[in-house]
Amino acid sequence: MLETPISVDTAGTLFGLLRERARRSPDKIAFREFDRAQRDWIGLSWRQILQRAEKLADVFSSLGLEPGDRVAILIGNSVDWVTFDMAAHKRGLPVVGLYASDTPANIAYVISDARPRVVLVETDAQWAEIEKHLPDRSFLTEVWIRNPGQRMQPLTRSPIALFSEVLKRDVPMHEDMMLDPAATAALVYTSGTTGNPKGAMLSHRAILANAEATREVVPPGLEDVFLSILPLTHAFERTLGYVLPVMTGSCVAYAQSLLRVRQDLATIRPTVIIAVPRLYESILVAARRESAASPLKSAMLERTAKIGWRRFAARAGVGPGPNVFERLIWPVLNGLVVRKVKKSFGGRLRIAVSGGAAIAREMGQDLVGLGVPLVEGYGLTEAGPVVSGSLLDDYLPGSVGYALPGISVKLSDASEILVRSPSLMSGYWEGLDQTAETIDADGWLATGDLGELRDDRLYVTGRLKNLLVMSNGENVNPEPIEAALDANSLFSATCVVGDGQSFLSAVVVLNREVWHDLAVDSRLDEKAPNASASADVIMDQIKGCLKHLPAHQQIRAYHADFEDWLPENGLVTPTLKVRRPQVLAHYQKEVAAIYGIDDARGTSAGTSR
Repeated sequence: MLETPISVDTAGTLFGLLRERARRSPDKIAFREFDRAQRDWIGLSWRQILQRAEKLADVFSSLGLEPGDRVAILIGNSVDWVTFDMAAHKRGLPVVGLYASDTPANIAYVISDARPRVVLVETDAQWAEIEKHLPDRSFLTEVWIRNPGQRMQPLTRSPIALFSEVLKRDVPMHEDMMLDPAATAALVYTSGTTGNPKGAMLSHRAILANAEATREVVPPGLEDVFLSILPLTHAFERTLGYVLPVMTGSCVAYAQSLLRVRQDLATIRPTVIIAVPRLYESILVAARRESAASPLKSAMLERTAKIGWRRFAARAGVGPGPNVFERLIWPVLNGLVVRKVKKSFGGRLRIAVSGGAAIAREMGQDLVGLGVPLVEGYGLTEAGPVVSGSLLDDYLPGSVGYALPGISVKLSDASEILVRSPSLMSGYWEGLDQTAETIDADGWLATGDLGELRDDRLYVTGRLKNLLVMSNGENVNPEPIEAALDANSLFSATCVVGDGQSFLSAVVVLNREVWHDLAVDSRLDEKAPNASASADVIMDQIKGCLKHLPAHQQIRAYHADFEDWLPENGLVTPTLKVRRPQVLAHYQKEVAAIYGIDDARGTSAGTSR
C-alpha cells in the first residue's frame, strides 16, 4: 500500500516527523522487538511511541535541560533507543550516539568531548568501566541504567537512576517549543580510523533531507517491514533504517543480536534489510559450505549465481545474457537453488541495501545472481550520510550508483570525491579549523575518498590517505586489492602493506572453517598457516584473487592469523572499518619479518616461491 510520504517541510524537525506520523497512522504497528521476559515479539503503535517520547521529554525538562544541551545513548537498537532519541528532539537536545561494541576508553573520549547532561547505558557494570576513564564527570546530571545488576550503587560514583523508574516519574507537562530545523539534532562521531573521532553536527533539516533523497533508492511503503541490524548510532542506519521508515510509515523490527540474525530473518520475514557487506558475505559463505559436501550441489550453486547474474545484466543493459543452454536449465536452478536462498532471507525480501563499506564486485554479482535484490550506496557521516545509490533494476556491482536527488558530486584534480548537498553537516563539534579544512567556501565537502565517474555512475576506489608509495615510486591503492581478497571466503579480513617497500604483502585473517577444509584437503597442519607448505596453498589462493591486477599490485608475501579484528581489540572501528595504523602496530614484528627489517627474529610469514 502506497501513501504520500511525509515531506521535509511538513515534518520540520525529527520530532515533528514522529508527531505527523502518529497523526496519520496512530494505531499501526511502528516498531517490533523481542521481549525476553515474555519470550515473544511485541509491537508498539505510532501513538504509543509518541506518548512515551512526550513523557520522557517532560523528564528532560524537569532536570533543567535546555535546548543545545547534549544527551548520550549507549544501548542496543530498541524502542527505548527511539523513545530517548525522539524525546530529546522534542526538547532541542542534540543526541550523541555511542557504540556498545567500542572500548570503554573510546566511549569515554566521546563523552568527555561532547559533555552530555544525561547518558542512557545498558548496564551498571558497563558504566562502571567507562567511568574509570572519565576523570571529569561534573557535566553529568544523571546516568540512566536500563538493565541494572545486583551491585549498582557501589559500582559507580555518578548520579544514577533506573531507566524504568525514570519513565514513571511524576513530572509536570511542559509546553511545546518552537525549534529551528537548522538546529543540531545529532552529534555523530566519525569512526576514527586514523585518529580521534570527531563529532559531525547534523541538523534536523539535513537528516530529513537525506532520508527524503534516499527514497529514490529505497522506496518503502506502509506494508514494508524493515529488519534493523546495524547500530542506530551509525548515521547510515539512522537515516535508512529509522528516519526513512517514520517518513513512509513502514514497520521496523529490531534484530535480537548479530548471532540471531538468521533466526530473525526467518521469523520477521522482512521486506527490507540494511546491512554491511559482511552480513551478505556470511550468508553466501554459509550457502557454499553447505553445498560443499556434494560436488553436484556446489556446481549447481555456482552455475546458478553465474546464470542468474547474466539474466539480470541483460535486463539492466550492463552485460550479455545467458546462452540457449543456460536459459533451458534456468527453471530447474531457480526452483532448486534461488528459492532456497530467498527463503534464507525470509522469503519476501524486496530490497537488500549494502553500505558502510564497498562490496566486492564478484560477491555482488553472485548475490544478485542468486536472487538477492541488492542495491548499494555510498556516503559518509559528514555528508548526512548517503551520497549515492544504485537502483534495483540498474545495479552494477563495483559502482555505488548515482548521486541522489539534490546532491552534486565531482572529482578534484587528485580524483578525490567532492560533495555538495543540503544534507551536509553544519560542522565539527567545537572544530572550526577542521570544518574549514573539510568544507570549502563554496560548500564542497572533501570526502577523503578517491573515485571515478563513468556515465554518471560513481565508483569509489579507495581512501586518499591509504595510498602506499612504493620504493620504486609507484603509488598503489590497497583497497581494490583488499576487496578482491575479501571476495574469497578463505579471508575474513585483510590489510595490504608495503609503504616504502619494493613489493606488497598482506596481513590476513583466515576463516577457520574454510581453512580447516582446505588444510585437510591439502594434508597441511591447520595450526601452521605460515609454514612453507601452507604458504604454497595460501599464495595460490591470493594469486587467484589478484590475477586481473598488474604486476606491481600483486601480493608476494603474507602473514596469516586467526585472531578476529574487532572493535574490542582496536583493530577495526565500531562500523568494522580497518584501523590501518593499529593493524600495522599490532603486527609490527610479523611485517618486519616479511621485509627483513628491524629485529624480527623468531617471527614467520608465508612467501611465494
